[in-house]
Amino acid sequence: MTYALKPASDAPNRPDPVVGLSSSAAMEELRRRLVRFAFRMLWNRDDAEEVTQDACLIALQRGITLSDANFGPWMFRTVANLSLNRRRSRKADPLDESMYAASGSNPATLASDAERLERLRKAVESLPDQQRLAVVLKTQEMMDYADIARVMEITESAVRGHVYQARRKLAELLSD
Repeated sequence: MTYALKPASDAPNRPDPVVGLSSSAAMEELRRRLVRFAFRMLWNRDDAEEVTQDACLIALQRGITLSDANFGPWMFRTVANLSLNRRRSRKADPLDESMYAASGSNPATLASDAERLERLRKAVESLPDQQRLAVVLKTQEMMDYADIARVMEITESAVRGHVYQARRKLAELLSD
């Protein structure tokens, strides 16, 4: 079996590790997850692709391979750090309409969805880096606390605290 991050038990929509998956297919699956994660950190598809590519280059330069036991968590941590660095140096672009456009929706619904999504993005961006990272990994990547702790290199209880504080702050910011 090739290496893939184990999905959280409460995440039935997450793909299970595939037995017999070639290393290139496993890497492509991990790359897709990393780009999706970086996008949720940066809200910019091009930056997410670039950050993921930079992380892959760093892994290649350091000799870290897909067969290493901590390759997945190391890649998520590297993408997270590169994303946070990129985020500090740039402002997020406005969201693309394709993000919230659903087929058959009326203009009023689209405008309302766009406004809610923009408010959520700004609220998530206002979180401290550790809280933002923890809540994105938990809610968007559906990782369990143990995996998040490995990615962030902190204890599970610290992860739980960051997720709790982030959710509390988001609820406060989005309450109106």
